[in-house]
Amino acid sequence: MKSHKHDIRYQAYRSQARNLSAELIRERPELLREGIDPGLVRFESISNSAIEARNVDWQESESYPWEDVPGWMNRDRKGFDLALWYGAELCGLFYATPRRSSICIKVILLEGKPDPAHPLKGEVAALALLAVEYYARMIKCTEIEIQDPEPLAVNWYQELGFSYTADGRLVIRVDG
Repeated sequence: MKSHKHDIRYQAYRSQARNLSAELIRERPELLREGIDPGLVRFESISNSAIEARNVDWQESESYPWEDVPGWMNRDRKGFDLALWYGAELCGLFYATPRRSSICIKVILLEGKPDPAHPLKGEVAALALLAVEYYARMIKCTEIEIQDPEPLAVNWYQELGFSYTADGRLVIRVDG
């Protein structure tokens, strides 16, 4: 059985990655689109209230298994979950895990609110990447990989710095 202290360590890393992300955008608001108040952007874990907000407010979105993420987090001590809020509005959800890798953390699910007018439209992927990059450094991963990227999202990931490897993986390097 794995030590409980490791679970607490990864929980602390997740919290620290979220806090550092929020701190960075408050210190450097130019990282966000004009008109976004960095003080209203919240980086949180995926809670029951986030799942409920998604189910109520995101009617036209695809049916990703967000209800399963809390269970995955209970079994995957190194997993990273993120709910992006702007004030009281849920704008994005994200889940990544290194699984058994010590090199690569894989983005399993990433979804932005389907409303084209939500306040973080066009920012969700970049903000999630910011947070998971902090986390990846803490757990000493050197790559972030998009697992099974949606074909229509590949160009967006490439704009964020991802590229295909020779073996067909869509990755970005994490600098230590």
